[in-house]
Formats: sequence, C-alpha cells, structure tokens
Amino acid sequence: MSISYSPCGHELTLELLAQKSELVLMQALERVISDVCGESYAFYFSKSLSEKEVPKSIFVSHRDFCVVVGPVDAVVDKLQQRQDDKHLIQYHGDSVIPFYHQAQLVGFLYIEGQVNLTTATLMKHLLTVFAHQMATLHFARIDPLSELLNRQTFDEKVMEITNGDGFTVCRDDSEDRKWYLAMVDIDHFKQVNDNFGHVIGDEVILLVAQKIKANFRAEDYVFRYGGEEFAVLFQSHNDDSAVVALERLRNAIASSRFPQVEHVSVSLGFTEVVDSLQVSEQVHKADLALYHSKENGRNQVTNYLALGLAESQYACAEIELF
Repeated sequence: MSISYSPCGHELTLELLAQKSELVLMQALERVISDVCGESYAFYFSKSLSEKEVPKSIFVSHRDFCVVVGPVDAVVDKLQQRQDDKHLIQYHGDSVIPFYHQAQLVGFLYIEGQVNLTTATLMKHLLTVFAHQMATLHFARIDPLSELLNRQTFDEKVMEITNGDGFTVCRDDSEDRKWYLAMVDIDHFKQVNDNFGHVIGDEVILLVAQKIKANFRAEDYVFRYGGEEFAVLFQSHNDDSAVVALERLRNAIASSRFPQVEHVSVSLGFTEVVDSLQVSEQVHKADLALYHSKENGRNQVTNYLALGLAESQYACAEIELF
C-alpha cells in the first residue's frame, strides 16, 4: 500500500475537520482508517458521546471481522481498566487503539494483528480529532431549553435511518430491531402557561424532556420537535415492545410531581419507520396516531396501525393539536 499522507497525518486531520455533518464525518473517518490501517479492522463508537452507551460497531473492513473481535463488553472492560491514555493496547494478539472525549471512553479501533507504534500514534491523534469534531457537530444541534436534539436535526436523522445508515454493522441481538417514530405532546400545555406563567412552562418542558431521554437508550434519538411537542426515533423488536416502551414513558410522566403544576400528562402516537416514505409522511402518520390519543381522552399511546386507515386516507387528513 502506498502512503499518500505525511507521517504526521496533517492532510487526514484537515479532511476530518472539513466535514460539516455527522454522517459525512463518519464516512470520511472510514476512508482514513482504510488508508492507514489496511484491510482488517473494526471501528466502535458511542454515537451519543455518553459513558452510558457501550461503543457499538459502526463499520468493519469486512462483515466476518465482527466475529473475530468477539464480545465487545470484554474489550470495553479491558480498556476501562486501563485509563492510562495508552496509544496501543494488545488484546489476544490483536491491536486496540482507544480514544476518549472529556476523559470518557467513547470508542476504539480494533485492528487484526500487530501494528507499529508510529501507526498507532497517528491513529490515536486522528480518532481524537474525529471525537472532537463529532462533539462540535453534535452539540450544535442541541435545543438550549430542553437539552435535546433540535428540530433542524430531525429530518437528517430520519433520512439517515431510511437510507440504511441507522443500524450499526454488527448486531448484538439475535433478532433484528426496527426503527419507530413517536410523537409526544404535553396535554393542556396552554393551561400551564396561562395559569402558572412561561417560566414554569419552560420548567415543565425541561423536566418532561429529561424523562423522555431517561426512558430510552443512549443510541436512540430524542428531539424537541417544537413548542411542547417532542419526537423520538427509537429501536424495538416489534410493535408490542414499542408500546411497552412508550407506555412506560407515559406512566413515568403521569406519576411524577412537577413544581407548582403538580401533575402533567402526555399523549403519544407512533408508527414504524419505513424506507418507502418521505420524512413528512412518516411524521404525518405518527401525528395522526397522536391526534387519536388527544381526541380520545389524552394520556394514552396510539399505534398508527390501530387506526385502520388506508394510505389514501392518511395522506389527505388534517391535524390540529392543542
């Protein structure tokens, strides 16, 4: 393999820093790793940049290499026991290069066989650059009030999922999971603002946002969609397990006490994300289910499929939430 970069990797660093979207940055990193490391590698990363999320396989040089890596938890445990910022750690005869963000392990590069210290040092630098750039892009997409992903990021994430970029390469589960979209709306929120003021209203939005985020895994996506409405892109094995997750959220909010307001409830509607629909169509189906929850007593979860609508019916329906 001919080397097309300087020993310090300046050109590769600039390539990573030039990327302005998370997906394109990930694709750029894959090209960089392939250029530097050759043919047998696996890249693991915590997309949420959170210590609560175990790094998952993002891409591999070839699909069978996931089997070579073995149980990811064992690799992570070894790395977490070695919080000494080593550029290179040997694992069962192979090479592991960990990288961190704010002193937390957020990923590692697993390379088959032995790599030299020069290559390991270069890759550690590039992975650190990648983590910092990913954090910069990620936090630019955060809604300042709710601390959730903002509305501008929503379309991008739905399109990533429908284009096949939503799942990691290697699955830890024996059964594949599906992506679902849920729309969550705080019931009678206008009354909260009218009776208690906008400061308390903002606090209710923040507390509900925290409960939504705590209810889902770190690799799921939670957005403040607008006003008192939230969107959740989450993974589940089937419709029944999706209902269980959303009912757990609904109950957690309904059973909580909020300052001054005391009690708040939410209505939810959800649909499976399918790759044959536009983003607006996915949202419309989830909104129809949400509207059904609102019209039938609020504080409940509705699956779009339970509405029994033909595709031509949902396309021309009008929705107004209040």
